[in-house]
Amino acid sequence: MRTSYCPACLKEGPPVYCRKCLQSVFGGRKVNPVLPFSRPEYNLRMSQASRISISGVQTKHTLKLVGDALELTDEGGTFILKPVPYGPFQNLEEAPANEHFSMQLARQVFGLPTADNAMMRFQDGSYAYLTKRFDLLPDGTKLLQEDMAQVAQKTEEKDGKDYKYQYSYQGVAGHLKTHLSTYKVEVENFFKIVLFNYLIHNGDAHLKNFSVLRNNTYGGYNLTPAYDLLNTRIHSPMEPDTALNLFEGDYVTDSYAARGYYAWDDFHEFGLLIEMAEKRVLRFLEETIAREEAVGEMIRRSFLSEKTKNVYLGQVRERIQRLGYRHRKNH
Repeated sequence: MRTSYCPACLKEGPPVYCRKCLQSVFGGRKVNPVLPFSRPEYNLRMSQASRISISGVQTKHTLKLVGDALELTDEGGTFILKPVPYGPFQNLEEAPANEHFSMQLARQVFGLPTADNAMMRFQDGSYAYLTKRFDLLPDGTKLLQEDMAQVAQKTEEKDGKDYKYQYSYQGVAGHLKTHLSTYKVEVENFFKIVLFNYLIHNGDAHLKNFSVLRNNTYGGYNLTPAYDLLNTRIHSPMEPDTALNLFEGDYVTDSYAARGYYAWDDFHEFGLLIEMAEKRVLRFLEETIAREEAVGEMIRRSFLSEKTKNVYLGQVRERIQRLGYRHRKNH
C-alpha cells in the first residue's frame, strides 16, 4: 500500500492538507488540494535577455480565498500560483514539485523562515506550486517590500539585461546592514539562505530573490522569508554554481584559486566579512554538511519523480563534499 502525505508539509497522512497546514496556509479554511478550475491558458512571453532563467518562463497567477475555495483574481489576491512552465529547459513538469520540496526542505531541515506554500493540482491532474504572500496583513494592508535590485538601484535601463546578476552576496549584505536595525540577527538567515542555495544547486538566486519588508509596528525593515528556492540544475544543467559571486570585485580565496569552486574556506571567510560571529559561521557549516541523511529522508516524501529524487539527492551530496573541503586546516 502506497503511503500518502500532506501536500503542504509532506508529513505522513491522508493526501489532503493536514489541520496544521490548513491553519497556517489557509487560515483554517478547508481548502481542497485539487483546484476548482482547469489550468488557465496563457501566452509564453520569451525574454530576449542574454540570460534567460527558469523564473523568467514561469507564469504566475493570483488567487484569493472565497469560502473554502481558491479563485483566480486580478486584484486582492493573497496567493500566487505557479503552474508547470513552458520554455527551453529540461524536466519542466517537475518545476512545481522542485520548488515545493526545496522550500519545505529549507524550513523543516535547515530551519529557514520561508513563505508558506503547498502543492496543488488542476482538474487535468497537472501540478502547480502555491505560495502565500507575506507582504499582506490580515486586514489587507500591503506592507512596503523592496527587493535588493531596487535597494541597490540596479535597473535594466541603466545596467543592461543582466542587471539582476551584476552584484555580489557580500554587496547585498552591505545593503542589509544599512536597512536592518536587527542586522546582527538577520544576517545569519541571509548567510544560511546563500549557503542553502549553493547546497541545492540554485544558480538563480539573484538580486530580486532577496527582499526587505517594512515592519509597520516599529517602522524599520526586516529580511523577508525566503522565496523562489529550487534546484535550477535539474532544469538547466549548465546553470552556474551561484547567481552572484560571494565576494565583491575579483577577490577569490586561496581555496577557490586551487579548486575552482566554493568550499568551506569560502563560506567561512564570507561569513566573517559580513560580520557574523566565527563560532556561528562554523556551526552553520558543520550543521549543513551533517544533514545529508535528513535530506534523503525528506526527499522520498516529495512530489518529485523517482529519477529526479535521485538526481537531486546526488547533487546535494556533491555539494556536501565540496563544502567539506578545507584548504586551510586550522579552522
